Amino acid sequence: MKNCKVCDEIRNSSNPELARDISSSLSSRKLSEKWGVIGKTVINKHRAQCDTGMPNEADLQSVEWTGPKGILNTGTLDAPLNGLSHDEILKEFGHDPEQVEIQGLLREKHQQYWSRDLSKMLWKHTYSYGLAKKQDSSPEIDVMALVREMKLKAIAPKNIESGDSTFVLDWADWQTGKQEGGGTPAFIKRFDGAMMQAVERIKELRKIGRSIDELLIIGGGDMIEGCTIYPNQSFHIDMHRREQIRFTVATIMKGIHLLAPMFSSVRVVVAPGNHGENRINGKKTSTGDNDDLLVFEMAQLGIGSDSNMNHVSFDIAEEEESITTEVRGWTYGITHGSIYGRGAGNVRNKVFNWFKIMAANRHEIGKSDVLVTHHFHHDACEDWGKTLWVQSPAMDGGSSFFREMTGHDAKSGMLSWVATTSSRFQDKQILW
Repeated sequence: MKNCKVCDEIRNSSNPELARDISSSLSSRKLSEKWGVIGKTVINKHRAQCDTGMPNEADLQSVEWTGPKGILNTGTLDAPLNGLSHDEILKEFGHDPEQVEIQGLLREKHQQYWSRDLSKMLWKHTYSYGLAKKQDSSPEIDVMALVREMKLKAIAPKNIESGDSTFVLDWADWQTGKQEGGGTPAFIKRFDGAMMQAVERIKELRKIGRSIDELLIIGGGDMIEGCTIYPNQSFHIDMHRREQIRFTVATIMKGIHLLAPMFSSVRVVVAPGNHGENRINGKKTSTGDNDDLLVFEMAQLGIGSDSNMNHVSFDIAEEEESITTEVRGWTYGITHGSIYGRGAGNVRNKVFNWFKIMAANRHEIGKSDVLVTHHFHHDACEDWGKTLWVQSPAMDGGSSFFREMTGHDAKSGMLSWVATTSSRFQDKQILW
């Protein structure tokens, strides 16, 4: 078989627009007029015999949800799904038959094409199925009852001696509403346990001579689980977005109410995560449109109206992916980690390569004495000389999919440490 001029042009020009046009519904005549170098007869022959290697958007696997109803597009398959039950099809594409069901076949297409690599005709198969969420797929959670149980009461600080040390508490990757690891009830137990340990830890540090008068709470992102981060996420949450936000705001306020009376100054510094992103068709709208920032802003409004909380201040990012703050003369840089988290390589190399670029370009976070990161749900710490890298663990219930995919797992926890005028990072302890 002779070489196809269209395939050669796509390959030699490396032009994705040409490849997309050839695979589109444009007529051969219009394509010939647009590109000039290719005749319509050649295009017709290519479309009849060749595989362009550029699938149409309709040939890509996807799931689209509108409330409890959805559509599963299988994408292009090498083999038909003949003989498979609906449950088997759901499992094949990563869905739990106990949580979602197929309500019918919407479309199927079977088409032959010429494979230049194998020099023979092959088949490709595509299907679309209607999906529906089963009514009993999420446990009943009375969010307002949980909030009422917190019984928030503000107490003004008393007799806090002036000191040279700051107790730092990292709140990140709570992902409230996530079902795994026991869901919301289990998160409440983890949070309450960590906060009780924080109270005891502060007392213990003061007994051994740490002169602590300030609390710094870091909001490191992914405070809520969200509902649109991955296609079947809505079947792995026990609270919808509004409930997640309301519960998280109340939990933030609960933690601040508990600890604030122990300090003369409380600062809350917040960066956005990826789970809080407001998304349309899977794409975020803007960096600032983020529920990880919103929950702290709402907590700030609630706390700001209480005269017993006048010593609590907030510094919340706007459109930035990172934020810096001064702690006892040291520059702390805070980011979630999704900004550099994509691509190959281990976590340490990802953050180091991103950070050295920020430092080279004199970005504010590139001046950090301590760089605090999140997103990867495990504890890590490395001294880079002028900069100390601190990677914080997560408070969520874990991920069985990640564990099965990588073999890795990390215990949930809340990172704490102390900063002094002479030491940027000491007395590290993970509160379980």
